[in-house]
Amino acid sequence: MTGLSRYIVVLAALALIGCGPKEDQFIDVKAAAERQARGELLLDVREADDYKEFHAPNSMNIPFGRLEYRLAELESHKGKPIMVIDHSGLRASRAWEILQKAGFTQVSVVQGGMAAWREAGLPVATLQQQLEKERAVEERLQQEAEMLERELEALRNG
Repeated sequence: MTGLSRYIVVLAALALIGCGPKEDQFIDVKAAAERQARGELLLDVREADDYKEFHAPNSMNIPFGRLEYRLAELESHKGKPIMVIDHSGLRASRAWEILQKAGFTQVSVVQGGMAAWREAGLPVATLQQQLEKERAVEERLQQEAEMLERELEALRNG
């Protein structure tokens, strides 16, 4: 390796040092769940199919590959805490960098991702649960509509 090549490699290594979240910018899954329960945003950067399979309830999904294009959706969270989670931690750290560069200053990464979340026994929502909730809401709305129709008919005949 020539002197110039060695210099470039060292310079590149130095540039990478300091990139990514620092130790105090990581949060364990239990603390993340507590903070989310207090209203902090949990941003899941896994792909939509993975998110649908299971996710932390009340989390927001923006797949990592779309994050830079969908930053406007997070604008109301600028200056507020955002916790980033993925499957195991790699994409979340990269998402942290994107958010930092975009001016989001209170970003942390959930250590271990959704794998650790499930392992810790924290609640998860599944597509099946979501579909069941939607069916229940649909049934309730249908019952209310039928009741209103009966009341309307009674008023007409009344």
